[in-house]
Amino acid sequence: MNLSYMLHVLWTNWLWWLAGAWVGLWLVPLARIIPRMVLQQYAQAPLHEWQGPGGGLEQTNPPARRIWVPVLNASLWAYAADTASHPTFWAALLWAGLASTLLLLAIIDWDTTLLPDWVVLPLGVAGLGSSYAGFTPQSLPASVASAAVVLGMLGGLAWVFQRTKGDSGIGGGDLKLLAALATWWGVIGVLYVVLGASVVTVVWNLVWRRFKGFSPQAEWPFGPAIVVAALAWGLLQVAQAV
Repeated sequence: MNLSYMLHVLWTNWLWWLAGAWVGLWLVPLARIIPRMVLQQYAQAPLHEWQGPGGGLEQTNPPARRIWVPVLNASLWAYAADTASHPTFWAALLWAGLASTLLLLAIIDWDTTLLPDWVVLPLGVAGLGSSYAGFTPQSLPASVASAAVVLGMLGGLAWVFQRTKGDSGIGGGDLKLLAALATWWGVIGVLYVVLGASVVTVVWNLVWRRFKGFSPQAEWPFGPAIVVAALAWGLLQVAQAV
Protein backbone atom coordinates (compact mmCIF):
# COMPACT_ATOMS: atom_id res chain seq x y z
CA MET A 1 0.00 0.00 0.00
CA ASN A 2 2.10 2.91 -1.29
CA LEU A 3 1.57 6.65 -0.91
CA SER A 4 0.16 7.15 -4.39
CA TYR A 5 -2.49 4.49 -3.75
CA MET A 6 -3.44 6.09 -0.43
CA LEU A 7 -3.79 9.50 -2.07
CA HIS A 8 -5.91 7.93 -4.81
CA VAL A 9 -8.20 6.34 -2.21
CA LEU A 10 -8.65 9.64 -0.38
CA TRP A 11 -9.29 11.60 -3.57
CA THR A 12 -11.82 9.22 -5.13
CA ASN A 13 -13.68 8.71 -1.85
CA TRP A 14 -13.56 12.24 -0.47
CA LEU A 15 -17.20 12.17 0.67
CA TRP A 16 -16.49 9.07 2.75
CA TRP A 17 -13.34 10.73 4.07
CA LEU A 18 -15.30 13.80 5.20
CA ALA A 19 -18.00 11.63 6.79
CA GLY A 20 -15.36 9.57 8.56
CA ALA A 21 -13.63 12.70 9.84
CA TRP A 22 -16.94 14.03 11.19
CA VAL A 23 -17.68 10.74 12.96
CA GLY A 24 -14.10 10.69 14.26
CA LEU A 25 -14.62 14.08 15.87
CA TRP A 26 -17.52 12.60 17.84
CA LEU A 27 -15.55 9.52 18.88
CA VAL A 28 -13.29 11.66 21.08
CA PRO A 29 -16.03 12.97 23.44
CA LEU A 30 -17.99 9.70 23.25
CA ALA A 31 -14.94 7.87 24.59
CA ARG A 32 -15.41 9.85 27.80
CA ILE A 33 -19.20 10.09 27.89
CA ILE A 34 -19.94 6.37 27.52
CA PRO A 35 -17.61 5.01 30.24
CA ARG A 36 -18.64 7.80 32.60
CA MET A 37 -22.30 6.87 32.19
CA VAL A 38 -21.53 3.16 32.59
CA LEU A 39 -19.45 3.64 35.72
CA GLN A 40 -21.93 6.03 37.31
CA GLN A 41 -24.75 3.56 36.71
CA TYR A 42 -23.14 0.21 37.53
CA ALA A 43 -19.72 0.51 39.18
CA GLN A 44 -19.23 0.98 42.90
CA ALA A 45 -15.62 2.17 42.62
CA PRO A 46 -14.91 5.92 42.24
CA LEU A 47 -14.11 7.19 38.76
CA HIS A 48 -10.46 7.86 39.60
CA GLU A 49 -9.87 4.16 40.30
CA TRP A 50 -10.60 3.30 36.65
CA GLN A 51 -7.32 4.48 35.24
CA GLY A 52 -5.36 3.22 32.28
CA PRO A 53 -2.26 4.66 30.62
CA GLY A 54 -4.47 7.44 29.20
CA GLY A 55 -4.98 8.82 32.69
CA GLY A 56 -8.62 8.04 33.41
CA LEU A 57 -11.79 10.07 33.07
CA GLU A 58 -10.63 12.94 35.25
CA GLN A 59 -7.89 13.91 32.80
CA THR A 60 -8.68 16.22 29.88
CA ASN A 61 -8.54 14.81 26.38
CA PRO A 62 -5.07 15.27 24.84
CA PRO A 63 -5.25 17.95 22.10
CA ALA A 64 -3.54 15.63 19.62
CA ARG A 65 -6.40 13.15 19.99
CA ARG A 66 -8.76 15.63 18.33
CA ILE A 67 -6.51 15.46 15.28
CA TRP A 68 -5.30 11.89 14.87
CA VAL A 69 -8.61 10.20 15.71
CA PRO A 70 -10.62 12.01 12.96
CA VAL A 71 -7.78 11.58 10.47
CA LEU A 72 -7.41 7.86 11.20
CA ASN A 73 -11.16 7.27 11.20
CA ALA A 74 -11.55 9.19 7.94
CA SER A 75 -8.80 7.10 6.33
CA LEU A 76 -10.45 3.87 7.46
CA TRP A 77 -13.79 5.01 6.04
CA ALA A 78 -12.22 5.97 2.72
CA TYR A 79 -10.46 2.61 2.50
CA ALA A 80 -13.69 0.78 3.33
CA ALA A 81 -15.47 2.65 0.53
CA ASP A 82 -12.68 1.89 -1.93
CA THR A 83 -12.58 -1.85 -1.27
CA ALA A 84 -16.19 -2.70 -0.43
CA SER A 85 -17.87 -5.45 -2.41
CA HIS A 86 -21.42 -5.43 -3.79
CA PRO A 87 -23.68 -3.86 -2.64
CA THR A 88 -20.98 -1.22 -2.34
CA PHE A 89 -22.69 1.39 -0.16
CA TRP A 90 -23.99 -0.95 2.53
CA ALA A 91 -20.82 -3.04 2.62
CA ALA A 92 -18.69 0.09 2.94
CA LEU A 93 -20.93 1.51 5.67
CA LEU A 94 -20.81 -1.78 7.56
CA TRP A 95 -17.02 -2.07 7.57
CA ALA A 96 -16.61 1.64 8.28
CA GLY A 97 -18.90 1.26 11.30
CA LEU A 98 -16.88 -1.72 12.50
CA ALA A 99 -13.64 0.28 12.26
CA SER A 100 -15.10 3.26 14.14
CA THR A 101 -16.50 1.02 16.87
CA LEU A 102 -13.14 -0.66 17.36
CA LEU A 103 -11.40 2.71 17.49
CA LEU A 104 -13.89 3.94 20.09
CA LEU A 105 -13.29 0.85 22.24
CA ALA A 106 -9.52 1.27 22.00
CA ILE A 107 -9.71 4.86 23.30
CA ILE A 108 -12.07 3.93 26.13
CA ASP A 109 -9.93 0.99 27.23
CA TRP A 110 -6.73 3.03 26.99
CA ASP A 111 -8.15 5.66 29.32
CA THR A 112 -10.11 3.49 31.74
CA THR A 113 -9.23 -0.24 31.18
CA LEU A 114 -12.96 -0.66 30.51
CA LEU A 115 -14.63 -2.26 27.49
CA PRO A 116 -18.32 -1.38 27.97
CA ASP A 117 -20.98 -3.94 27.11
CA TRP A 118 -22.94 -1.01 25.66
CA VAL A 119 -20.46 -1.03 22.76
CA VAL A 120 -19.09 -4.58 22.69
CA LEU A 121 -22.41 -6.46 22.63
CA PRO A 122 -23.89 -4.44 19.72
CA LEU A 123 -20.65 -5.15 17.85
CA GLY A 124 -21.32 -8.87 18.23
CA VAL A 125 -24.97 -8.48 17.21
CA ALA A 126 -23.85 -6.55 14.13
CA GLY A 127 -21.48 -9.39 13.30
CA LEU A 128 -24.33 -11.89 13.50
CA GLY A 129 -26.52 -9.68 11.33
CA SER A 130 -23.71 -9.23 8.83
CA SER A 131 -23.19 -12.99 8.63
CA TYR A 132 -26.90 -13.48 8.04
CA ALA A 133 -26.84 -10.84 5.28
CA GLY A 134 -23.80 -12.40 3.62
CA PHE A 135 -21.31 -9.63 4.36
CA THR A 136 -18.93 -11.94 6.23
CA PRO A 137 -17.29 -15.14 4.91
CA GLN A 138 -19.31 -17.35 7.30
CA SER A 139 -22.97 -18.22 7.73
CA LEU A 140 -25.10 -17.16 10.70
CA PRO A 141 -24.88 -20.60 12.43
CA ALA A 142 -21.11 -20.59 11.93
CA SER A 143 -20.94 -17.06 13.32
CA VAL A 144 -22.85 -18.07 16.46
CA ALA A 145 -20.71 -21.18 16.87
CA SER A 146 -17.49 -19.20 16.42
CA ALA A 147 -18.43 -16.77 19.18
CA ALA A 148 -19.33 -19.65 21.52
CA VAL A 149 -16.09 -21.52 20.78
CA VAL A 150 -13.91 -18.44 21.31
CA LEU A 151 -15.70 -17.54 24.54
CA GLY A 152 -15.48 -21.10 25.85
CA MET A 153 -11.89 -21.74 24.74
CA LEU A 154 -10.32 -18.47 25.87
CA GLY A 155 -12.55 -18.28 28.94
CA GLY A 156 -11.49 -21.81 29.88
CA LEU A 157 -7.82 -20.94 29.48
CA ALA A 158 -8.32 -17.84 31.62
CA TRP A 159 -10.02 -19.96 34.32
CA VAL A 160 -7.15 -22.48 34.33
CA PHE A 161 -4.61 -19.67 34.52
CA GLN A 162 -6.58 -18.09 37.36
CA ARG A 163 -6.58 -21.37 39.31
CA THR A 164 -2.85 -21.97 38.86
CA LYS A 165 -1.40 -18.46 38.90
CA GLY A 166 -4.01 -16.44 40.76
CA ASP A 167 -4.51 -14.09 37.82
CA SER A 168 -6.70 -14.74 34.77
CA GLY A 169 -4.37 -12.82 32.45
CA ILE A 170 -7.32 -11.51 30.40
CA GLY A 171 -10.33 -9.47 31.41
CA GLY A 172 -13.98 -10.24 30.89
CA GLY A 173 -14.32 -7.30 28.51
CA ASP A 174 -11.46 -8.63 26.39
CA LEU A 175 -13.14 -12.04 26.19
CA LYS A 176 -16.43 -10.50 25.11
CA LEU A 177 -14.67 -8.36 22.49
CA LEU A 178 -12.87 -11.39 21.04
CA ALA A 179 -16.15 -13.33 20.98
CA ALA A 180 -17.78 -10.41 19.17
CA LEU A 181 -14.96 -10.38 16.63
CA ALA A 182 -15.47 -14.11 16.11
CA THR A 183 -18.93 -13.35 14.71
CA TRP A 184 -17.14 -11.41 11.96
CA TRP A 185 -14.02 -13.48 11.27
CA GLY A 186 -14.50 -16.86 12.87
CA VAL A 187 -12.29 -18.78 15.29
CA ILE A 188 -9.17 -18.83 13.10
CA GLY A 189 -9.36 -15.09 12.49
CA VAL A 190 -9.65 -14.39 16.21
CA LEU A 191 -6.68 -16.63 16.99
CA TYR A 192 -4.60 -14.59 14.56
CA VAL A 193 -5.89 -11.42 16.23
CA VAL A 194 -4.93 -12.73 19.68
CA LEU A 195 -1.46 -13.64 18.44
CA GLY A 196 -0.94 -10.23 16.86
CA ALA A 197 -2.39 -8.43 19.88
CA SER A 198 -0.04 -10.29 22.23
CA VAL A 199 3.00 -9.12 20.27
CA VAL A 200 1.64 -5.57 19.99
CA THR A 201 0.87 -5.22 23.70
CA VAL A 202 4.32 -6.48 24.79
CA VAL A 203 6.16 -4.08 22.47
CA TRP A 204 3.76 -1.23 23.23
CA ASN A 205 4.13 -1.74 26.99
CA LEU A 206 7.93 -1.76 26.83
CA VAL A 207 8.10 1.35 24.65
CA TRP A 208 5.54 3.24 26.72
CA ARG A 209 7.25 2.48 30.00
CA ARG A 210 10.62 3.45 28.53
CA PHE A 211 9.64 6.79 27.01
CA LYS A 212 6.42 7.89 28.70
CA GLY A 213 6.52 6.48 32.21
CA PHE A 214 3.61 4.76 33.89
CA SER A 215 1.47 5.69 36.87
CA PRO A 216 1.58 3.09 39.69
CA GLN A 217 -2.23 3.33 39.93
CA ALA A 218 -2.77 2.59 36.24
CA GLU A 219 -3.38 -0.82 34.71
CA TRP A 220 -2.25 -1.90 31.26
CA PRO A 221 -5.23 -2.70 29.00
CA PHE A 222 -5.24 -5.41 26.37
CA GLY A 223 -8.12 -3.92 24.36
CA PRO A 224 -6.12 -1.36 22.33
CA ALA A 225 -3.73 -4.08 21.15
CA ILE A 226 -6.72 -6.25 20.19
CA VAL A 227 -8.08 -3.32 18.16
CA VAL A 228 -4.75 -2.75 16.39
CA ALA A 229 -4.50 -6.44 15.50
CA ALA A 230 -8.18 -6.61 14.49
CA LEU A 231 -7.90 -3.61 12.18
CA ALA A 232 -4.74 -5.05 10.63
CA TRP A 233 -6.46 -8.42 10.13
CA GLY A 234 -9.54 -6.76 8.64
CA LEU A 235 -7.47 -4.70 6.21
CA LEU A 236 -5.54 -7.82 5.22
CA GLN A 237 -8.73 -9.76 4.53
CA VAL A 238 -10.17 -6.94 2.46
CA ALA A 239 -6.92 -6.56 0.49
CA GLN A 240 -6.87 -10.28 -0.30
CA ALA A 241 -10.47 -10.18 -1.45
CA VAL A 242 -9.89 -7.31 -3.88
